[in-house]
This record gives sequence, C-alpha cells and structure tokens, in this order.
Amino acid sequence: MTNIGVFDSGLGGLSVLNELVKKKNANYYYLGDSLRAPYGSRPQKEIIKFSDEIVNFLEKYNIDRYIIACNTISTLATDFLQEKYQKPFYPITKAGLENALLFKGDYLVLGTQATVDSHFYKNSIEKLSSSKVYEIAAPNLVKLIENGDIEGPLMDKELKSYLEIANQKQIPNIILGCTHYPIIRNSIEKNLNYNANIINPASNIGKKINFEDSDDISVNIFMTKVNEENKKLIDKILDCNYYLEEKEI
Repeated sequence: MTNIGVFDSGLGGLSVLNELVKKKNANYYYLGDSLRAPYGSRPQKEIIKFSDEIVNFLEKYNIDRYIIACNTISTLATDFLQEKYQKPFYPITKAGLENALLFKGDYLVLGTQATVDSHFYKNSIEKLSSSKVYEIAAPNLVKLIENGDIEGPLMDKELKSYLEIANQKQIPNIILGCTHYPIIRNSIEKNLNYNANIINPASNIGKKINFEDSDDISVNIFMTKVNEENKKLIDKILDCNYYLEEKEI
C-alpha cells in the first residue's frame, strides 16, 4: 500500500487531496497547519522551518512521496525538503504551470504575498510563451477562508479590490496561486464582470502524480487547529470518508 503525504499551511490543500483521492487509491496522510496559517506573509526562513516541522511529523507514517499542496511552500521550501529528506516532493506550482500553459492569452496570478514575490508563474510563463503575466497578492483571503467566511460581504469587499485589474483589462486567464482559492471559486466568478478562464493547479493532479494504485484507500487528516468552522469546510471540500484529529507538531 502506498503512503502519500499531503500538506499545506491550512485547509486549502484539501482541494488538492480531494483531486488525488478521486484518481488514486492509497493511504493518504494530510497535515494542515491552521494554527499558524496563513504562511504567505511570513519570511522564507520561517516558512522553511514550519515546512520542516510538518514533514518531520508525517515521516512517522512511512511516507513514500509527498505532495506540497501549498503554493507558498512550493516556491520557497521544495529544494530544502528534497535535499533533507531524500524523497520525492511534488510541488503544486509545477501542476499549476503545466495547467496554465495549456491556454493562450494573458494571465493574472492571484496568490499569497510569498508566491507573488517569488514571481514563479510570471517568470516561467513569460519565458515559455509570448503572454503577459500580471500578479496580485491577496493577503486577506486565506484568513477569511480559514474562518469560514467563503462568501458574503466581507469576501466580496476583498475580491472586488484584488480583482480590479482583471476587470479593467479583461485578463482571459486567472491562475489560483493558492490552494485555498478553489474553495471560493464561486465568489471569485461572482466578482468578475466578464467570463474568465479560472485555472486551478489541483485539477488533473491525479494524472500527474506517478505512483502505483492500491486496492484500498484511507484518508487521515491532521490539523494543528480544529474548530466547527474548519470541520464544516472539510466536509464541503472532501467527497470521501476521512479520519480527523487535531495534532500538535
């Protein structure tokens, strides 16, 4: 039986986990660090330290390979984790780039501050195509999502501001540069004044991760903070049975 570790700064990576469990059978071990979310505005040194603590916790489950279900960790800590643990780590940004390059036209990257500051999507897409890539950091969205405010006046106010350039320029492609953002896809579409192509890096991820399909499946979710709000969100995101436990790392 294959053991797959999936981790994120909070609940957002569950959107990645949900795509995986629909495509591949395995023992899944997910850790979301909701207690210290969001990561996007933290310095790189701290993000690497937190990522190391997450993987160190998951290692007790004999993980065969890891999916970094967080754009911020993917852009800042992948090399460190691969070198230290000598195991396969698949960053969600790789899936995001592969998905984005399937489309034509300009792009808007809506992401965390750290992901935008890394310019990963901008540099990669502009190097490989003639498209222009705009970048907007949306630092307030993760906290709202983690608190369960995925729709309504608070979310609409933030999105109207963050999506202003998209509405002005009618940018055809919008990359969700944070795995929390698929959770608010409906709110994003509501606050656009045109029909945009919304690119979710987690889509088709089950086809991109190469590991042997097992006979059975188990989904184990560990969160560093569990409350009623994130329990409701977990049920909203996942289409499978799961075990949930609060853990200190």
